[in-house]
This record gives sequence, C-alpha cells and structure tokens, in this order.
Amino acid sequence: MNTKTLYTLFLLLTLTGTTQAQEMHRWWVTFTDKGSRVYSLAEPSEYLSPRALERRARLGIAVDSLDLPVNPYYLDFLRIAGGTVWAVSRWLNGAVIYAADSIGIAPTLRIQDFVAGVQYYGQASIARTEMEDPPMGIPSLVQPYDTLYGPAYYGLGHYNIDVLNGTGLHRAGYGGEGLLIGVCDGGFPGVESMEVFDQLRNEGRLVATRDFVYGGDSVFDVHSHGTRVLSTMAADLPGLYVGTAPKASYALCRTEDIENESPIEELLWTAAVEYLDSLGVDVVNTSLGYRYYDDPAWNYPPEALDGQTAFMSRAADIAASRGILVVVASGNDGRDPSPNIGVPADSRQALTVGALDHFGDRSVFSSFGPTADGRIKPDVMAPGEQVWVVNPDGTVQEVNGTSFAAPILAGMAACMMGRYPTLGPAAWADSLRAWGSRTEYPDDEQGYGTPDFGLALRGTPAVGIGDSPRITDDAPILRMELYDATGRCLSVSKNADLSPLPCGIYFLRLVTPDGARTRRLVKL
Repeated sequence: MNTKTLYTLFLLLTLTGTTQAQEMHRWWVTFTDKGSRVYSLAEPSEYLSPRALERRARLGIAVDSLDLPVNPYYLDFLRIAGGTVWAVSRWLNGAVIYAADSIGIAPTLRIQDFVAGVQYYGQASIARTEMEDPPMGIPSLVQPYDTLYGPAYYGLGHYNIDVLNGTGLHRAGYGGEGLLIGVCDGGFPGVESMEVFDQLRNEGRLVATRDFVYGGDSVFDVHSHGTRVLSTMAADLPGLYVGTAPKASYALCRTEDIENESPIEELLWTAAVEYLDSLGVDVVNTSLGYRYYDDPAWNYPPEALDGQTAFMSRAADIAASRGILVVVASGNDGRDPSPNIGVPADSRQALTVGALDHFGDRSVFSSFGPTADGRIKPDVMAPGEQVWVVNPDGTVQEVNGTSFAAPILAGMAACMMGRYPTLGPAAWADSLRAWGSRTEYPDDEQGYGTPDFGLALRGTPAVGIGDSPRITDDAPILRMELYDATGRCLSVSKNADLSPLPCGIYFLRLVTPDGARTRRLVKL
C-alpha cells in the first residue's frame, strides 16, 4: 500500500484523539508487509546499535527483512484510528495497542488492506500495584574471605557455581567481562541501591532499563522476582554472595504483567527482546513461562506446544537466529499430570533449563517434556531447589524454582561465551549439551543433564546434538564421526579407534537411520 493511499485513509477518519478512560483494552494488530522505504537493509545503523552490528558481523549473521522496523505509517494509522501504540514487534510485524473500548476500533482496522489480523486480549493494567513479597530471609552478614574463588569468596553463591564446576572459568578471567546480558522479568526493586549491585552500578555495567508493561524506563518497583533472579548472576559482594557472571553488563526489562495473564505478555516480551537485540545483547534470560491465561480461549492446546506456534517461542527462535543465546526456565509444573512444558520452554532454539535438587535429581516441581513434536526438553539442568538469592532489602533467602536455575546457568554460559566469542548460539547450546552429565542418555526429565563448565577451558565441541531424535539401542549405526575437543572432525568410519590419539576429551557422533546422538569420550 502506497503512502498516498494511506494518508487518504487518514483524512477519512474524523477522530479528535484518544479518549482517556479508566478502562483500556488491548489488541494485537498484524500487518501484511513492511511496505515502507523509510528503512533500508543497506543502512542498518538506523535501527541497530554498533554493538548489535558487531555481534552479527562476528558471527557471520546478515541483516534481513525481519530486522526492518514496522512501517511507521501503519503505526500512525493505528494512532489516528484511536489506539495507543504500546509495543511494536518488527520480527512478528505487528503492534500491541491500547484502546478505550473493546469493540469500536476493530472494524476500522480490519477493513484496511495493510492489516493482516486484529485480536482482542482483554483489559490492560494502567497503574502500578505493589506486589512485593514480605522479607523472609536472614540478615546480610558479610563474612571474612581470604581464598579467591573459594567457598568463602562466593559466600552463599558458591553452591550454584560448584555444581556447574564454574570456578575455573572465573579464575581464568572469564567472569562475564565484555558480555551483555538482558533480563526480562516482573520488576527489579532495590537494584538501584542494593550493596550487592554496587559494582554493577559504579562501573557503569547497568546499561539500560525499559518498562514494557507500564511504560517508561523505571523497573525498580512492583515485584521482586527479577531482583532475586538478577542476584544469581550479577551480585558481587565477596563473602556474602557472588553470582555466576559478576563482571557482565546487564539490561533490565519489565515484561511480566503481575495483574493480568494473557498472550499480550508474550508480545511485550517479544518487543523487549527486539529492544535488547538492538542494544547488542549476547544472552537473554527469561524466568517466565505461560500455559494458562485469564481467558481459557487464549490457552494453547497441548499440540500447539511445538516451538512453532506461540508468539514467545517463535520470537525466541528468531532471537537465536540473530546471534543471541536465549535461556529460559522450564517451568514449575512438574507435579501437573498434563503435559507440562509451556512457552517459551518449547522453543526449538532456546536453551531450556530445569531445576536440580541437592541430590542431583530433577526437582519434583521442575517441568519436563517432551514437546508436542517429540523433542527432548529441558535441554540441561542447574541448581533450582534450596538455592540462595538476595532480596531487595539486602537479606538472603533460600528459594525453589526453575526461575533461578535458568539465570544460574545463563550467567555461566556468558562466561563460557567470553572464552569462545566467535561461536554462535547453536554451537554454544550444543557445547552445553555435550558437556552434560547425561549426554550419553538424555531424557525428557533432565535433558542432557548438568553441564560441566570446567570443560570450557579444554575446548568446545562444534557438533550438533540439540535436536537429535530418540535413538533406540538396536538402531543400526551407519557411521561414527569422531571429533576432538575443538570440534575438528578426526574421522568418519564404521568404528572409532582412539588408540593412536593422545589423551584428552573426544566426542563421538553416532549416526543411525533414526537420527544422531553424541557421546563424550575421555582417553586417560
């Protein structure tokens, strides 16, 4: 649709402006195209930051039509029609709008030839409501420490790092330096003043904040879940608590609407991740998941949990294609008798993390797969039961949830990425699966198990195992591919012979008619 025709439609509308009302209703409007010459693939610096472009150049990822912003003339039309444009997704080519009534705007939009669809998603939250949990922790008492990178140094964060064998990466200088981690959650009260985040703020590593639920840039209120999540990665107060990526930079986004549960939250998350992409983030942690909405008509049926249907899952895959490692919590519905992997945990490209208890088993609440299309989920596991976090009032508290397993793992993954900056999300995720404690026998409860980040110092495999179908024990082996720890293929044959090779870690990929799987081998 050309600009002249569009502005003609503007003149046909005799609206005086958006009516202010107590009730605002939410709509998702999608467009048929991006038919605008305002933005060009030849000039991506107009909509992507230098850091975002550097990440793509480093990983060999081209800017494409998905990166182009939504046609600004289409957004102008939504405003003139009576809507407030609240969030925009260039990847899904649409916009979340707020309108004063639940009916009137839709007929106007649906007759436009550039509008592909209009979906109503209920009332909006228009005012902040504090939902803070009361403090339940113990006072923050900093203990003396004298051994760098030992238990006393990490304080109550040491268990998280020990289970993942991550101290070696920190000791070698990979604490997240130079990496940018985006966190999407419900709020981050206290982060602007807490002592455990002093270094984060004082060193200028809290680089951006954005509120996609209420608008503006302040995210330091409403709910403390995001604060606790962030503490597992970014806290840096030796003797009390040191997180898994204490030297990384962070960008914080509020996308969780505490008062309402609808697919709009998926779309706000999508807009947030696109914003984080434009900033050039390397990792996005999401300790959020959705299965049941306020209106049951909005729920995804079990067969739709296939990684290709939900807004959030599709967006997670697109984010990965832009060079971002997307880490998501598997969910806390492990006791539910129905299929319990939700969205975006069903994403094909996101790294889904389940929760471990102190015995190294899946926590009973930790959601598991398979996905509707039969893929193994979660991908890997991390501590998520009786783990310590830091509250907004500076106390520390034991908590349970895959919400904390995901960021614990995401922080260590960022440290690993510092060692291997030229690999992409698929190779990073494959490395974590290959380093898992259950690589040889992955299942739907623990995936590939608990990654051993100590192996990151010895080399990383560049072999694909993440989407491997299940292989029966009696499946004939067509060939064996042997790789060294750097991902270099050493041989392809009907059998693997390690005898002429030096001691070290190798990866054997078994290819059968049913698919392929990779096993880690150690020659002593």
